[in-house]
Amino acid sequence: MSTTSLTTSLPVPAHAARLREALLAADFTADGLLDRLGAPAYAALARSETVPALRATRGDSPLETLVRLFLLQEAVEPARAAAALPLEEALADGWVVEEDGAVRATVDVRPYGGPEGEDWFIVSDLGCAVGGAGGIGSKEEGVVLGVGGASTTLAGITVRTPVAAALDLGTGSGIQALHAARHATLVTATDLNPRALDFTRLTLALSGAREAELLEGSLYEPVDGDTYDLVVSNPPFVISPGAGLTYRDGGMSGDDLCRTLVQQAGERLNDGGYAQFLANWQHVDGEEWQDRLRSWVPRGCDAWIVQREVQDITQYT
Repeated sequence: MSTTSLTTSLPVPAHAARLREALLAADFTADGLLDRLGAPAYAALARSETVPALRATRGDSPLETLVRLFLLQEAVEPARAAAALPLEEALADGWVVEEDGAVRATVDVRPYGGPEGEDWFIVSDLGCAVGGAGGIGSKEEGVVLGVGGASTTLAGITVRTPVAAALDLGTGSGIQALHAARHATLVTATDLNPRALDFTRLTLALSGAREAELLEGSLYEPVDGDTYDLVVSNPPFVISPGAGLTYRDGGMSGDDLCRTLVQQAGERLNDGGYAQFLANWQHVDGEEWQDRLRSWVPRGCDAWIVQREVQDITQYT
């Protein structure tokens, strides 16, 4: 497994609009990547297999430079970087650094296609963009992952009716907040990890979305007393004995974090509101899983629970 070292400082979004213009001009988008890399290399990149993408980006076009820089974490010559992005601003804001005569990225910037064809960008720690493949091997508790299957599944099933206020609890790199910004007047994003709030700010700014209210804290503590029309969360739901990684298992034993998240949702919802989560739960000998989940549902709320799959404990491990 690979490991990930956290950068000492993160970029600031002062010139995010300028960087966004450059990324779009180079066709550094989900569709642009598919066209340039081809379907096999594009699919391989989603599995964190980089060799096909390296082979497909041997030229010096702005798009190839950006792929090398932000997706493959390859150092590029300053002249190439300057031809692909506003280098002076990118250096000043901290998106890239120049060392030993070469420019390298400080974060992963990954194109992401919105539901109406929007060109969005998800910002995360280096090596942690696709499904958390790099981050899972990391011992850094503060690591911020990018978009994985759980993230996109939740984004795809969330009710998207216009609402006044939406809460993204445990925002991570900000994908749920980004989606919510399309149909919510006010978006609040929370996370126990302050780095995650910084990444969400970058994701929203680089995607051209409205700013969100960003609050640090665990579970519902940062929004005590507030209520919402929509609450979404893709929490750190991994069930493990150690419970030591903030982004993975959240510091609670078993499925306690997911249970607490669901049980306390009712008092945070306005009448007619929705709370939507993607989580894991334990199957316990002698207990029906429906009964276990039924005990989680807040009083006065209706619940629709979909069990997508069941794994044997050895497979899960």
